[in-house]
Amino acid sequence: MSRPLRIEYPMATYHVMNRGSSRQEIFSGRRDYETFLKTLAEIHDLWGVEVFAYCLMGNHYHVCLRTPEGNLSRVMRHLNGLYTQRFNRAHHRDGPLFRGRYTAIVVDADEYLAAVVRYIHLNPVEGGLVQEPQSYQWSSHAAYLRPHKVPKWLKVADLLEQFLGVKGFHQFVLSGNEKALKEFYSQSRRSPLLGGERFRERFRGRLGKLSREHPRHEKVGVRPSVDRVMSETAEVYGTDVGALVKCGRGKEREARKVAMYLVNRLCGLTLQQTAEQFGIGSYGAVGWACHGVRSKLESDNRFRKEVERIEAKVYQQKT
Repeated sequence: MSRPLRIEYPMATYHVMNRGSSRQEIFSGRRDYETFLKTLAEIHDLWGVEVFAYCLMGNHYHVCLRTPEGNLSRVMRHLNGLYTQRFNRAHHRDGPLFRGRYTAIVVDADEYLAAVVRYIHLNPVEGGLVQEPQSYQWSSHAAYLRPHKVPKWLKVADLLEQFLGVKGFHQFVLSGNEKALKEFYSQSRRSPLLGGERFRERFRGRLGKLSREHPRHEKVGVRPSVDRVMSETAEVYGTDVGALVKCGRGKEREARKVAMYLVNRLCGLTLQQTAEQFGIGSYGAVGWACHGVRSKLESDNRFRKEVERIEAKVYQQKT
């Protein structure tokens, strides 16, 4: 039997879920729930993973998260593997805890993030455990209603801002899941993508080709090439690729730093590999350049929009 394809790229958003082996409990009491949340906090601390929502349900769990480094497999190896070790130690058992590989759905965050978070928060209601989502202790919904007490690893600000605060978000969740989304999740062989047509089109060709040629391939690398990142950066800045590997001035210097940052982040290169691409002897110089770009992204809206435009062009399919 073929194993599921894995789609990984920087800043990807996922709905991940897993179930206990033979539907056995993976949470037997308060200590287990707290241990799982502690492990969620660790993936934030280690890799900057942003957790948008979670729901822990006795024999299974749901988590919506974003991976800035495009390393879902590594993140989930830590989450599932370390939690299994801790659960086994606490309950004096050994062997696998989960039924197998986790399920991961890539989510178009612009269109479906709110709907996925609502779906996760309504799981205890749909399962008949509670009448209102805020009454369930082991879901993130109650945390959304108390944003001043949210742990640093739980990212609630984006959706609260989208719905103009706690009341709007809570009403959205209480409005219930849309029929189309419920039908999507009810399919036994559902798509690994949840998004609009343009979002699905970004991956469709690669998924089809890889599933035909490499049916046992576990991970679909959708990282762009260095050449693609360099050419799109040069085009947006109105220069040529050759100028990006030279130490220029003004806009050319900025373009060079942005190219370093994007090559390092989007293409999955180490700082040393990035330095080699730009003919730099020390990877420390690349690290400082990337740090400067990240700082400017936080403080300069114009600059951030320009970098986002480059990223969009990098991932846009050529026709």
